Amino acid sequence: MNLYGVFRPDGAGNVYAIHTVWADYPFHTSVITSFVYRPNFSFPLSYPQFLHTEMHYPFLMDFYSAVLMKGGLDLRNSIIIPNILFQLSFFGLLFFLAYRLTGLKKVGILSTLIFIFSGFPSGLQSFSIHFLNPMYAVIMPQRTAMIGMGISFAVYILLFHALFTEEKEKEKKSASMHKELFLAGTLIGLLPYIHAHSFMVTAFVSLSLSLFYFYFAVVKTGRRDYKIFILLFAPLILLSLPQVLCIRTGVSGDFFVFFPGWTEENRNLILGFDWSFPESLFSSAKTVFVLTKFWVLNMGILFFLLPLGFLKSAQRLRTFYLPFLFIFFIANFVKFQPWYFDNYKIFLHWHAMTIVLAAVAIFWISDCVGRRYKRLYTLSLASLIIICTLFGLVTHAAMMKNDYMVWSGEEIGIADWVRENTAPDSIFLTGAAHNHPIPSLSGRQRVMGYEGWLWSHGINWTRISERKKDEIEMYKGNYTLIKEYGVNYVCIGPYEKTFAVDNHFDINYSAFDNETQFYLKYDEAIGGEKERWRIYEVK
Repeated sequence: MNLYGVFRPDGAGNVYAIHTVWADYPFHTSVITSFVYRPNFSFPLSYPQFLHTEMHYPFLMDFYSAVLMKGGLDLRNSIIIPNILFQLSFFGLLFFLAYRLTGLKKVGILSTLIFIFSGFPSGLQSFSIHFLNPMYAVIMPQRTAMIGMGISFAVYILLFHALFTEEKEKEKKSASMHKELFLAGTLIGLLPYIHAHSFMVTAFVSLSLSLFYFYFAVVKTGRRDYKIFILLFAPLILLSLPQVLCIRTGVSGDFFVFFPGWTEENRNLILGFDWSFPESLFSSAKTVFVLTKFWVLNMGILFFLLPLGFLKSAQRLRTFYLPFLFIFFIANFVKFQPWYFDNYKIFLHWHAMTIVLAAVAIFWISDCVGRRYKRLYTLSLASLIIICTLFGLVTHAAMMKNDYMVWSGEEIGIADWVRENTAPDSIFLTGAAHNHPIPSLSGRQRVMGYEGWLWSHGINWTRISERKKDEIEMYKGNYTLIKEYGVNYVCIGPYEKTFAVDNHFDINYSAFDNETQFYLKYDEAIGGEKERWRIYEVK
């Protein structure tokens, strides 16, 4: 999937990707090339897609790729190598967590398989289906999630080993328990600038599990062991608090908002109910019905396997699952980020644990059938696995069939020219297209990038709208505004023409012909006048 779907070149030098990679990776490449081609490194980073703004988006995965590019790899391989390493690490950790939780390797294998092929294809929102295949929606396009979820699942293994050891084993490993908790707290504390969603889920799960352990220890022995909280939360708080405070300064007020039902469709329906007393009781029942119907559609057979797996699992697995169930309910009523779909990254932790319970249920059903009808064991097992993975297989097949051109060979050539002929710290005025080759491939800062990224990363929408108005004025020829922003180069090409059409204005070409203010430094027609690229240096 990485080799096919991440910047696959063709014979003409064009670069292709699967849809979600096409949508997300140009932002990541702008961060990578900013590291590689800019002369100075500063923290917090300068946000490459929004001028004069600190970047608080988790950048570590892109920094790894930048290191590999500095070491001599090209952009594509510098992305694919960490992708594969961290994806395989995550799958291995998911396998071992399921194995530790159940003591069955077959459950670990099946859980990993179902996770990869669970979920639904895109385009089914009209049927109220929003839970997409994890590989399509997150594991491939969301580079920060690859490493963040891997660290989270390493923490879950450590917590289970430290807090849920059988009594007969406890004497042998009491010395290592405190080390495991300290390591878990340290890993969680490192997560905010790696993957914020994984940080929130893992911190919540750790707090819940430690409270469970403390309560049961008091009930059984009457002893209050406060050391587990100190060892777990001292490194967690000391490491994460500065990061959280730094991130908080750069985001808008659209985080942690009451948003019942996860999707906008469900939210509008639920908030439209009559919540006055005593009608609120009836509205609560209708809300439960709406959410139950929604998750039956979005979970499929997993919705029915979950309670069976929960009942047939060991007590310690049921206890371990409860925090994930709590976070599932919270994410159904709280929007953690401006775009509601980003709650999917929260749900994904719960989803993985739910799949472990579903795998337990699948093997229990198959064993029951096999005891009575031995010939049907394989058939029942295969049928349940196919039902759980069918739509994910369809999604994977569709991903491999439908790809998108990210950049043409000519556009890559333009980015190369920019890199070779302009200063690394140059500021460019461009259209807002998400895959504009200049910011994505040359490492140059632009005045404003794709609005969807800016909003979902926490930049206030009013500020985005004001910046867009200024961009429009600059393309109308406002030289004073161009100088105020410190713009060094103005690009006018196909992306800028599209930007003008989408925002209902005309680019003032004659203003840029004024040789006292601008110097035409690049002028090439690619595939005819329609694809003409001009780059003006601001005098």
